[in-house]
This record gives sequence, C-alpha cells and structure tokens, in this order.
Amino acid sequence: MKKQPKNKVLFLIPVGVILAGAVIFLCTRGNENDSVCKENVARLQALENSDISQTEEQLQALKQTTGISSGSDASDGSGSTLLSDVEIRQVFAGNVIIGDSITESIVEYGYLDTDVVVSKRGLNVGAADDQISTAIALNPSHVFMAFGSNDLEIYGSASSEFIDAYRTQIKKIQTALPDVPIYINCILPITDEAIAQTPDLGYYPDYNEGLIKLCQEMGCTFIDNSTIVTDNSENLYEPDGEHVIQDYYPKWLTNMAQIAGLKA
Repeated sequence: MKKQPKNKVLFLIPVGVILAGAVIFLCTRGNENDSVCKENVARLQALENSDISQTEEQLQALKQTTGISSGSDASDGSGSTLLSDVEIRQVFAGNVIIGDSITESIVEYGYLDTDVVVSKRGLNVGAADDQISTAIALNPSHVFMAFGSNDLEIYGSASSEFIDAYRTQIKKIQTALPDVPIYINCILPITDEAIAQTPDLGYYPDYNEGLIKLCQEMGCTFIDNSTIVTDNSENLYEPDGEHVIQDYYPKWLTNMAQIAGLKA
C-alpha cells in the first residue's frame, strides 16, 4: 500500500536542494547569466523558511524559469505528462469511479478516497446495485465505470449478457443524473498464461467490442487503457496476469482525466 507523506516539508526541501544543484550545474556550464544563477540559488535557499503552499508555488515557478523537471513531470510512456498525486486528488474531486478490485486498489494505494471510489472486491456489474446507488447519492460531475474482470468468469462466452447487465446499470445513472457524462473503461488485456489457467478470461476482446457498441448506443464514452500495459517497457501485471501493479494507477488515472477533460 502506498504510504501517505507525513511531513510534506521534508519532501519539498530535498526537491529544492536538487533544483539548487541543477541550477548551479547549469551556471558552471556557462549557459546562464551569473547574476541570474545567483538569484535562483538564493531563492531556493530561502524556501526553507517558507510555508508549504509558498514552497510548492515557488518551486514550480523556479522550475519553469530554469527548465528543470521534477519526478512529478514524468511521462506515462505515450508522451502525456502524468498527474502528480496532488493533481489526481484535485481533478477527481466531485467525481466518482465505480468498479471491482482493480478500481479498489486506487484507494489502497492512497491515490483517492472512498468519497470518489465506490468499489468492492469480486464485484461484477450485475451485482453492483448498492455501488450504483451510492455513486448516484454522491451527485458527481462525472461517472467512470470499470467492470469486466469478474464478469468474464460469470458470463463466459455470453458477452451479450454482460452488456445487458451493464446497460441496466448505466440506465439507472442516466435516469438519476441525466446531465452527468458517463465513461466506460475497457477490460484490460489479460496475459496468455492467465487465459491458459482460466479460459473464459480469453473472451475479453468480445466484451470490449460489446462495450464500444454499448457506449455508442447509450451516449457514453469508451476509454481504452490497453496501450498503458501493452506499450509500456515495464511489466505492469501482477503475477496472476490479470490485475495490475501500483505503477499502472497514475497512468490510468491520468488517462481518464485527460479523456474526460478534468482540470484541477
């Protein structure tokens, strides 16, 4: 589980130290005016006496003036800049993500809380009545749904039954929240090893095709997250070949936010 930072100042000041070193390095290469370099280093040293909000703002401003990027500006592998932990909380505030154990890990890793994530381990879309009711009661601005992993083992080759169950839940949300956009996440690709052990998992492409058509029918937006795992140099799967490791989650959350146009 991802640990929450207990003292943000302890995190921010080392970043300032790193930036200071980078600024000094740039100065020694002769790429910066000497007076500008000295001014930037002095600004970083002064951050130790600033409060947290001032420190964050000033570090961001200094990064822009020096052209230095911190780890929070990492790419998701597709050229998109990953949202930081703080930005994830900001952009998803007032929205809801409904799903199963894959979704539940968003909370377990500390990215979001249960006022945004409504989930349950082992949940399938047909049994999500309570979660749908909870999501509606939260009166969100956007609704994201992520089901299918457990449904594959329930419906097997009968993908139409899965789609019918999904349609029923979408209708409930649209009836209660007619102006709220709904986003349907794909079922992630499942490894050949996992499919060999549980053959019904191999029907996930059929389920995704059904979800695409369902979104067209219901006026929802389909979110394809498959390239996050297939185009990444890192293996993002848990040993079971179906669930994903923590590194997947910032990429997934960033992708959802970008497709929905969520802003901090």
